Amino acid sequence: MDIATAIRTRRSVRKFKSDPVPDEILEEIIDLALWAPSAMNRQQRYFVVVKGEAQIEQLKIFSDAFDDMEPTLNKVFKGKPKIVDSMRTFMKTYGNAPVYIFAYAGKLPSGGWDLGSASAALENLLLAAHAKGLGAVWSDGIMAKEAEINAALGIKDKKLICAVPIGYPDEEPRTPPRKDGRVQWIGFDGKE
Repeated sequence: MDIATAIRTRRSVRKFKSDPVPDEILEEIIDLALWAPSAMNRQQRYFVVVKGEAQIEQLKIFSDAFDDMEPTLNKVFKGKPKIVDSMRTFMKTYGNAPVYIFAYAGKLPSGGWDLGSASAALENLLLAAHAKGLGAVWSDGIMAKEAEINAALGIKDKKLICAVPIGYPDEEPRTPPRKDGRVQWIGFDGKE
């Protein structure tokens, strides 16, 4: 699969088959994620890969995160209960993904979090997973429970960016249309 095809055909998958993902494939995906560019080449991005019993504890935390955000979701999606219901199902099951990957940012010399480097690595991860026939989704609905997630994983001094459930897709998500007005051209003839 060439890079343009991978970019255009990758979708956010929220429902997974129970088939296990071979460790070798997970290792390759993580390796490719770590080849992403990073600020000052400091490579301040980290991943925690979780499967098995450790997922049960995380799933309880994810479910609690949904319970906390449900009132807000009901306001934002007023009159659209199917959206809230699908979010509830996902957050309480994480699509039955056989693996969760937690993405973290480290610190910049300025003391801030290196979110850009972690985000670049996450995009590599999502594209690499897709190229291997896997589905995944960048899920940040769990962020309100960052302290609990970090404690359960034994993580300190890193900023959680998201959790990525990953596995073989059990759905074919629709292709959302691209929105206009996302690029401004300056100094190009006929594009202004």
